[in-house]
Amino acid sequence: MSATMRPAQPLAVRQSTATGGTEAPGPSAQQGSAEPFARRVLVVSADIGGGHDATGRALAERVRTLWPGSRVGWIDTLDVMGPGVGRSFRRTYRTNVASTPWLYEFFWASIWRHRWFATASKWFTGAWAGRRLAPVVEAFDPDLIVSTYPLGSAGLAWLRRHRGLGVPVGAWVCDFAPHPSWVYSELDLDLVVHPAAVPVAAVAAPGVRLGVCAPPVLDRFHPGDRVEAAGRCGLDPDRAAVVVACGSYGFGHVEEAIDALVGIGDAVQVVAVCGRNERLVDRLAALRLPPDRLLVRQWVDDMPTLLRAAGLVVTNAGGATALEAWASGTPIVMYRPIAAHGVANAALMTAAGVAETAHSPNALVACVRSRLVGGAAVGSAAPAAHPHLPDLGLPALADARRPAGDIRPVPVGRPASWPLRPQDAFFLHVQSEAVAQHIGAVLELGPRADGRALAAADLVAQLARRLPAIATLRRRLAPRGRWRRPGWVIDRYVDPAAHLDEVTVTPGDDGSAALDRFWSEPLATDRPLWRLLLVNGLPDGRTQVAVKVHHSLGDGMSVIGILGRLLDRPDGRAAGPQHLAPFTPEQAMVARPERGEQLRRLGLTARGLARLATQGPAPVTGFNRPVASPDRRLVTARLPAAEVLRAARACRAHASELMLALTAAALGTVLPAGTPPRLRAMFAVSRNPRRRAPTQGNWTGAVNLDLPLGRCSPQDRVAAVRQSLRTALDSGEVEAAGLVMRAMGALPAPLHAALARRVYTSRHLNVIVSYMALPWDSRVLAGAPLRAAIPVVALAEGVPLGIGVLRCRNAFEIGVLLDESLAYTGAAFVAALRTGLAELLHEVEAGDGGGRSVDRAAGGAPAGRSRPEAPRCA
Repeated sequence: MSATMRPAQPLAVRQSTATGGTEAPGPSAQQGSAEPFARRVLVVSADIGGGHDATGRALAERVRTLWPGSRVGWIDTLDVMGPGVGRSFRRTYRTNVASTPWLYEFFWASIWRHRWFATASKWFTGAWAGRRLAPVVEAFDPDLIVSTYPLGSAGLAWLRRHRGLGVPVGAWVCDFAPHPSWVYSELDLDLVVHPAAVPVAAVAAPGVRLGVCAPPVLDRFHPGDRVEAAGRCGLDPDRAAVVVACGSYGFGHVEEAIDALVGIGDAVQVVAVCGRNERLVDRLAALRLPPDRLLVRQWVDDMPTLLRAAGLVVTNAGGATALEAWASGTPIVMYRPIAAHGVANAALMTAAGVAETAHSPNALVACVRSRLVGGAAVGSAAPAAHPHLPDLGLPALADARRPAGDIRPVPVGRPASWPLRPQDAFFLHVQSEAVAQHIGAVLELGPRADGRALAAADLVAQLARRLPAIATLRRRLAPRGRWRRPGWVIDRYVDPAAHLDEVTVTPGDDGSAALDRFWSEPLATDRPLWRLLLVNGLPDGRTQVAVKVHHSLGDGMSVIGILGRLLDRPDGRAAGPQHLAPFTPEQAMVARPERGEQLRRLGLTARGLARLATQGPAPVTGFNRPVASPDRRLVTARLPAAEVLRAARACRAHASELMLALTAAALGTVLPAGTPPRLRAMFAVSRNPRRRAPTQGNWTGAVNLDLPLGRCSPQDRVAAVRQSLRTALDSGEVEAAGLVMRAMGALPAPLHAALARRVYTSRHLNVIVSYMALPWDSRVLAGAPLRAAIPVVALAEGVPLGIGVLRCRNAFEIGVLLDESLAYTGAAFVAALRTGLAELLHEVEAGDGGGRSVDRAAGGAPAGRSRPEAPRCA
């Protein structure tokens, strides 16, 4: 090879200071993680009262404003903690506040008074919630987590201590006054809404990182024209409107307050917002108060306009309603605050000058008269007058850095790490010195808009901008003992230059030798398990970028997800998630299937287990023998998409089925003499709608197919493959294989490893085939347009051939990774693929199959037919 290989130059670094005075190590390029590209943000909230969800909605709104295209996941902590937990907690909360406030006050005060009690309570709830939140966090793979509920924050703090949760985690205090159960020193940032709350929070949890943000409410809550708002709400603009809103449950002495306010006279128009409290509506109707003085409303859809129309808001909890009124510039009166958090909020709000507190009807009337008849409106100043972090503190959280070793170790003294899922640990166990488990892609790029080729500095800068938001590329292996699966530690800073090699080829060198060497070299295990190779010096300003990821980090779909987050749209905007549904609080991450669906899945899995048990070993071949060398040869091919899809329509097959058939025909042509007429292929299948982690983890399943290599017509071969694949999919083999993988993970690590190495060999498969579709069209990498993406799959022990197919807009890109024992077959295999497609097109065009339609709803099956005809293929 006529080329020189050298590592990329490291990026310059500087120090900066994070919110709260914590020193922030790392380069400046990765300090800018608040750059507006798409993120994955998980909101941890709870439906208990309305304040937690209201704050979550405000944060989700701000996330999508700051980082367009971001995906926001939503989880209700109480729902995930177990069946009936949410209902039980809500009933207990309502009972305590409404019927036994002394008990609620005793519990609240005890947490403040006794440090051991606070520690024990937070430990118990944190361990409970943390264990139940773990699979949700793992499945969603967020790069930022925001919590608005104390038990959710406790669970996240537990995950930080015990599993090394490495992405930035912040907690927003929905009340004005913090409490020990609200704030956690293990989290990266705890946000309060007023500087007066900072010392309270600091006492509640020593060592906590604190920030002050504006009230976390929707952008619609802002000051405005009172007369115009009153007209929109159907209120009399010539009278002073007083809104009585005591939260979603309508707790407290509401009737008493309303009776006193109505007694002021015609100068005041009272609006009672009862929330979910239907009994309160009935009780207010029974008071028979003058209808022109009292308007009773249950749930108000346009609360921002109502608050702008109000001259005063009377409330008693100090939660979301008070924060919304404060953000709207409406004066606040806390009337007979409810126990515990209501009393604490009222005291701090009054001390900060944000609200006044009234403890009797006469005091309330006097307060209202003074505010609405020429007096200065206490608390009417907009909250922006106070110093606070912009954008609700989200950029500060995204840029938060924790010094190395700051995460508390677990009791045994090892650094906390997140256990690998059994499916991911599987690919660590099956790796050997000769068979590395590397997957990835080779990107072919054109020249940048300025005419020059992509340089290493461009690629390093792009990686530095994106790495803070791609946790997958910051995952590093950490041992967890001999008998336990390894774990992941997410590094806060990864030097992109340390993961990039550059090769400059000489004229006449197409870079294939550099790519072969790249795919032959193992990944270093002392850093995140990925590496890039930049091949420049190619004609016309072209470059190639090879992306190599360890299979334990993810599957082929994960690689596509990683590439999607590294690439940009041609207009320069960062590429975000595709086809996002509108955000709603009901977007729960954990959905329990109905009982009928559960039974159907059990039956399907049982059939799949029976199929796996009766499959028997793979055919014995001459080329499936132990791999002695790590040297690899990568061969690529490209088939026109129009021709492949035309042939697939003619054969009434899905494009994946047609590519499998072409692969079988090509293998039959190039493999050594004596190869059996059928080969066992492992074919990756995904039935996951990919709401789960798109950049991390092995979420796809696999089926074993017998590919027909014998002599037969091209159409018959397609029919045979089609029937074999659809039978395997209908048999439950995918579900059964997933169950087996999870069950293997329950074994001690040495047994898991031994079983994995026995299963994933040529005893059970002869060749590995993967098919994926690229979910996007035009993309650029650091200004260089993407022209092609060629997939690369990993091999297995005794399996010297892996074939990856990637469906792009205009072509099917094929990457064939070969062990050196089959390197001589590469060119012949590519030629056989092209010949097979040409013969198939000639056959279908010569017959009458070219115009037959495909029923897309049936996944490519012919319209009106549930099963293909029996193939005539040996």
